[in-house]
Formats: sequence, structure tokens, C-alpha cells
Amino acid sequence: MSAGGNGPRRVLIIHTDGNSFNNPTLKCVIDLLLENGCQVDLRYPRTHAPMPEREGIRFLPFGINLWRLKVAIFDRLSWRWLAALSVLLERIFLYRRYDLIVGVDRQGLVEAGILHRSTGTPHVFFSFEIMFESETSARYKALERESAKTVSLWVVQDESRARLLETENGLSPSCKFLLPLASAGCGAQDANRLRDRLGIPADRKVAIALGSVSGWSMTDRILQGVADWPEPWVLIVHERYGRTRELLRTQLVQYAHLVGRRIFISDVAADMVDDLGSILSGVSVGLAFYEPDFKTPYTGRNLANLGMASGKISTYLRYGVPVILNDIGLFPEEARRHGLGRVVAAPGAIGPQLDQCGDALHVGNARRYFAEQLDFNIHARRVWSAIRDCMPPVRA
Repeated sequence: MSAGGNGPRRVLIIHTDGNSFNNPTLKCVIDLLLENGCQVDLRYPRTHAPMPEREGIRFLPFGINLWRLKVAIFDRLSWRWLAALSVLLERIFLYRRYDLIVGVDRQGLVEAGILHRSTGTPHVFFSFEIMFESETSARYKALERESAKTVSLWVVQDESRARLLETENGLSPSCKFLLPLASAGCGAQDANRLRDRLGIPADRKVAIALGSVSGWSMTDRILQGVADWPEPWVLIVHERYGRTRELLRTQLVQYAHLVGRRIFISDVAADMVDDLGSILSGVSVGLAFYEPDFKTPYTGRNLANLGMASGKISTYLRYGVPVILNDIGLFPEEARRHGLGRVVAAPGAIGPQLDQCGDALHVGNARRYFAEQLDFNIHARRVWSAIRDCMPPVRA
């Protein structure tokens, strides 16, 4: 299945979250592949996430019915032969010859491994979620572990998550690559500010809750405390796909008297995660709270062992926005050590910290930490070298 020859290298990315351009690392990796002359095929489900057209990318979306079938085969049944059959049918009718397959998270890893076994095409694994056998099953994990045996490279955010992933998937430590979950380059301010479009007066200071508004993000508890925040602070709630009002419809009923005064709802969506200058310009503090609810394998131990796997926090820091966060993962200790913001026990403690967190010192610390520790540009050369080394050599 290797494309071979001396033409452009072809890379297949299998990402079944369907939000590749809202994932800082994946957006940067796609850019890196294109910059180095690769052609990219992107396999993903249609979701609410924007998928902007890009030269050099062939989009291969699938709909809800195929997604339901994949869930049944790979998650509920976890039958190896049926999983292999489904992937091989896609290979026959959809895929081309590739120099490399990038599998993202469990589904991508499993499908990439099946393609590798049938074609010999090397595959790499990018992990943003860790599925634990204690929250799934031995059969569920067996599909992952079979594909993990043949990865040429696996990428994860930090050493703590790497140790867990190595244990859960049986990955070889010699193929490990640590890469922060972050965009490329420091963020630029934008004169077309979201806060102005929402009608927030110029004398108000703004905190923002960015990203998911699901229960595990503690958005409801953040909303509960806004009435007690000191003047002149207000809150913007911005769900990343522009569905804030729809998803918070029930919760907002009890805060109707604060909406438009202390709480402002953003229903805009940026096409790409590295284009949030308009949204974060004029914002003084970013809020980042995580609470494992153990309702699914994604929101249980995976969240409890967050490590540095928070694209939300790295995005705040990229734009020089200090963070108020709760004590979960590795970022709280970084915040204390480097003065990136304030760590609190719960959202109810946000108010007293706002004035101390949103000052010029914390802004400078946030920008400096991103530039020196997280920026994808710091790691780009090593990332490309590692990916290139996984591909077969170009024939003269």
C-alpha cells in the first residue's frame, strides 16, 4: 500500500472525533505535512466541527449510519474479524496507496493497525484520550493492543500520560514521543473583538469559559457563582462549535436576569483552533475546570489523569490570558511555579481571585511560558524528522 516513487508522499489520517482543525496538535501536524509536500487524506465523521477546505487535503467524511455501525463493531462487539472486514472494505472502495497512516486515539489506532497488517504501510499513533481496561473490558482493549504492537511512533502529551498509555496499550517505550498539546506561535490580538460584538462595555473586565459546556467542564457551577463576582467582572461562555445557547438552554433559565449584564453567551465558532484572536482579545482571565464524572471511559480515569492534555489551557496561555483552574492534572503545579494564574478548589472560589490573576505580571508569565514550553514551533523540526523516519525512503 506504499505510495512509493518520487512523487509527493501520501498520508492517511484517521480521526473519528471529527474535529481535526479544533485540535491544536493535529492542526499543526496537518500543516507540517502540507508544508513538507505531503498529500493528506483525512477520514472523519461529519460533526458540528468546521472542516475548512485546504489545498492538499482530500476529505473523506462519513455519516451517522456508518458511525453507528463502527460503534457497534469496534466498541460494543469488539470482534476482531468484523473490525478487520469493515476496514478492508473501506480500503478497497475508498483508500489509495499511502506512505504513512496516522491513527488518532483508539478508533484511529485500531483501523491503522488493521491497514498495516493488510498492506505493510507503517502507522503512527497520536493519543489524546486514554481508554482504561477497568472502565471498558479486556475484549475492548484487545483491539487496541493488537494494533499497538506495530506502531512505528506514538505521540502523547507528557510523561505521566505516557506511562499510563504504555501500560494500558502495551506500547514500546522506545517509540514514544512527548509533544505538548499546543498551537504554533504566540497568538495575535484582533481588533474585531468578540466582547465588543456581544455588547460588553469597555469598562468591564472579562473572564471566559472556553470549550465544552458538558457537566465535566463544571460550566453550571461557574454560572452559579457569577452573581457574587466583584465589579467590574463579567463572564463570556463560548462553546467551541457555536452551540452555547442551545446546549445551555435549561441552565440559562435560572440566570436570565444576569444574561446580557453579567453573563454573555457566544454562539460564534472559529474555523480553526489557532484562529481565536477575535474571541480572546480583550479577555483578562480564562477559566479551565475539569471534574471526572465516570459516566463514560472518556470522562472517568482519562480526565482524572489529565496530565498536560488540556488544549483549552494552552490556548489561553498562547494569547497571554492567565488561567484560573482547579487542582487536576499537571497544569496547576505549572501555574503555581510560573505564575500563570490561580489554582482554586472549586468554581465558587473564582471571584476573589479575578483581580489578582488578571494583572500584567500574569499576562507576561502566560505568554512567556507558552513561548518557551508549549509552542509547537519549538518541536516542529523533531516532529517532522520522527514522522519522516517512519515513512519508506523516496526512491530516486
